[in-house]
Order: sequence, then C-alpha cells, then structure tokens
Amino acid sequence: MPAQTTSIRVPGALALAGALLGGVVALPVFAWMHDRDLITGSPWVLAVLTPLVVLAGTRPVQRWIGSGRLDNRAPVRLAVAFGLFAAYTWTAGWSLVLPATAILVAVVHIQRSGSSAWLPAVALLAATTALGQIGVALGLVATVAAPAVSHVAAVAIFLLAASGVLTVGLTVAERERIETVLARTDARLRALMESSSDVLTVSDARRRLTYVSPAVERVLGRSQSELLGTNLLSLVDAEQREAVTAELDAVVAAGPGARTSLDVMVILSTQERRWYEWTVHNLLGDALVEGLVIEQRDVTERLQHQEALRFAASHDDLTGLPNRSGLLDRLAADLAEAGPGAGVAVLFLDLDRFKAVNDTYGHAAGDQVLVALAKRLRAGLRPHDHLARISGDEFCAILTEVRDTVEVGGVIDRLTETCDLPVALLDGTRVHVGASIGVSLTFSSDHEPDAMLAEADDDMYADKRSRRWRAPDRIAEAGATRSLLAVDGAHDAHDHSSPLRRQRDLDGEAGSRARRRGPA
Repeated sequence: MPAQTTSIRVPGALALAGALLGGVVALPVFAWMHDRDLITGSPWVLAVLTPLVVLAGTRPVQRWIGSGRLDNRAPVRLAVAFGLFAAYTWTAGWSLVLPATAILVAVVHIQRSGSSAWLPAVALLAATTALGQIGVALGLVATVAAPAVSHVAAVAIFLLAASGVLTVGLTVAERERIETVLARTDARLRALMESSSDVLTVSDARRRLTYVSPAVERVLGRSQSELLGTNLLSLVDAEQREAVTAELDAVVAAGPGARTSLDVMVILSTQERRWYEWTVHNLLGDALVEGLVIEQRDVTERLQHQEALRFAASHDDLTGLPNRSGLLDRLAADLAEAGPGAGVAVLFLDLDRFKAVNDTYGHAAGDQVLVALAKRLRAGLRPHDHLARISGDEFCAILTEVRDTVEVGGVIDRLTETCDLPVALLDGTRVHVGASIGVSLTFSSDHEPDAMLAEADDDMYADKRSRRWRAPDRIAEAGATRSLLAVDGAHDAHDHSSPLRRQRDLDGEAGSRARRRGPA
C-alpha cells in the first residue's frame, strides 16, 4: 500500500466532543448495571474508558499512531486497541468475552493494514485473553461469572475468534494477491501502450473521445488531456470526414461486435497529414467499454511502398512513361467514354533506325535517344492525351476527345516531324531516327483495347513498308510529313487495310499533306 504523506492530526473538537458525550451518556447506564451486579467495576472508570475506546478506533488516531499510514506499525496499533478493550472488559468483569470484542478490532486492523496483521492480532488476542483469565484465577480481575465458567467460555470464544481472524487474514491475502496481479498487468499494459507506435482510442455514441492511449502524445503530438472530450473526427482531414462518418455509422448500425477497417488521413499537431489504418470495433453495448474502440496504426510508408510498386508495375523505368499494362488500363477507361464527337485514337510508333544507333554508338546512346524522344512525343500531344512505351523502341499514344480524322492527322504530323529532327547525344553526336506511325480510330465504346492496339500495330507496319524508299540524309528535311492513316468511325476493326489506304489517297488528292513517293 503506498505511503501517505499528508500530515496527521488528532481528531478535532467535534470528534472529541462526540466521544466525551458518549462517556457522559454511558455513566448512568453503567451505574444502573452496577446496581444490578451486571458489572463489577466502577461506572466512572468505564465511563472514562468509553470515549478512549471510541477515539482509538478513529482513522486520525490510527494514522497518528502509524506515523501517517494505516499500514504502518500494525502491532503497536493493535496493542493500543487490545489494551483498551482488555481494560474495559476486565473492569466490567467481562473478561470472558474479551476475544469476542477484540475480534472486531482485529478485523478492522487487518482490513486496513493488510493480511500480515493477522498473526500479531491472534498473538495479542491470545495474550490478553490469557492475562485476563490468569487475573480471574488469582482474584486480581473481577468476573460476573464463576471463574471456571469464565475460563471455559474465554477459551471457546478465543478459538472462534482466532478462527475468524485467520479467515479474514486469508481473504485479505487473496484480495491483495489479485490486486497485485491486476496492478502488474495494468503496469505492463500501460508500458506496452506507452511504447507502442499504435494509438488506441474509445469514443462514445456521439463520437466524443472517452479514452486515448498515452502513445498519442508521441505519435500524433497531442496530449491525452487535450483530446479527451473532443470529437473523434477532429483527428481526420476535412476532405475525408464525410466518408469516415459513413463508415462509422455503418459499424454502429451493424450492432455490437461489428468490426471494420479503413484508411484515414489523420492530422498531426504539426498539421502534417499521414495515413492511418483504423481498426474499428463496436463495443457500445459492452458495459465495461460503452464505446467504439479504434486502433490507429500509421501505414503511410506501407501505402507509399504499395503505390511505388503499383507505379513500377505499370511504368517504364527508363522514360517514366506507362508501360503496355498501364496503357491497356488507360485505353479501357477511355474507350468506355468514347462516342460521337469524342472518339479515341491509338497511335503506334516504331522508331525507324534505332537499332543502327545501338549498334553504332552503344546502348547508352540508345537510351539517350529514347528519353529525348519520349519528352518530345509527350510535348507533341494534347494535354488530355496519353503516351506509353510498350517495348524497346515502340511507343503508343492514346488520343481522346477526337472530333474527326483531321484532328488526328494534325497530331500525327507533329509527332512525325519531332521524330524526324536529329537527337543530340551527350558527347555532341547528332543522330537521326524517324518513326513509322500506325493509327486506329473509333467513335464507339464497343472496341476492345487489344484489338485497337493490334490494328494500329498492323497499320504501323504498312506505313514502315511505304517509307523504306527514303534516304537517311533526308530524314530531317523540313516539311517532310506523312499522310494520315486513320479509320473511319464506322469501319470494321478487323478489316482496316482498304479504308486506311483509301483515306491516304483521298488526303493526297486533296493536297492536305504532300507525300513523297519513290521507286518500290
């Protein structure tokens, strides 16, 4: 039991006056009993002993004897109390009932001082009982009963009293053991919670925080006293509060024992936002908890790592562009929104002389070309278009919100021109590559991404075959453009060759884009 440090004073005037009043009231009672031989001693002595017995049992006197503690100097406090009771019963001639009266003192002291007080209590009980009966046998202590009767009764009452004291002592010892185990468990749990990086909160039905674990100060930078009584949602970023409210309402509506997990953006004391996984357990119906128990764990690094893995799985390491998987996902989403006036075009680009660059200048130079052309191609597209690198020297662009084939032709012209421009390597060498471009266009959401990509791929090879007549020294010639390879919004995706060629011929006849033709 922890030490008490408060100063101890003998009972005040009110307690003293009450004890004295008890003695005054007891005097005529004892006088009446004396006249009828119910007591043998002086009524005046008994009247004086009465307030002393009363005062000796008060907490202030017990603390005073114990130097400020109820668990200190138990034998001394027991001896004082037993001595007063012995003087009281011996004077009255009731020495045979001394064990019965003293057991009351013993029980109170054991409850106050702890189980270790039971042995001194039994020893003092035995000593005072024996002294009283020795006094009776020697004629030093008066008795209202015959000495033989007094001896037998005293022994019998002592045995019962000692048994009672032992039982109380064992009961208090068991209680102390349980309290010690609970205290250790509580201390261990507190230590674990204080060292944990997780925050545990309990909020009532109105989402007011009724408990916050000590880790909150280290993890969120907020004190327990600051958060207790505040709304749980004050920890949540404003943009997420509506969604979090809906999740919590669903757990409450599901009834006692319901659980759920959700990722929540939590506001730290520094106003930094971090992602926490909330594991919510509905214990509103539990009388010991009466709240929503939420374990909050920081998962910011985990989510960032997952996002990095997702990005790596769908993007090219060299250029940072989406890869084939990322392209198909994007194309599927764009095709779902395709329609009249909002067509989707797929441009398949293959660099014409990229292998020659690798073979002549090395793969590091080839990587420089790929990075440079990736930037150029991205700049040549519209803001709402997408670009991906789907293999070594192959790129693919998705054009969205396409109005007509003329718009697609303008984009193709820009990409062709930018690819025809020379690329400067880090050592100053300038190389020329160029690109063949195939196209697939639709104004319907019925097309499959793989089919669109295959169609553009086929058209790219047709374009590459038609460009082989061009000499390397004319790649960068200003104004060199190609005709549009497009599909009409109504044509069949599985029969594209004729429409593509017809569209090219029509564009050539209209003079919209000049195309140089050479010997086959």
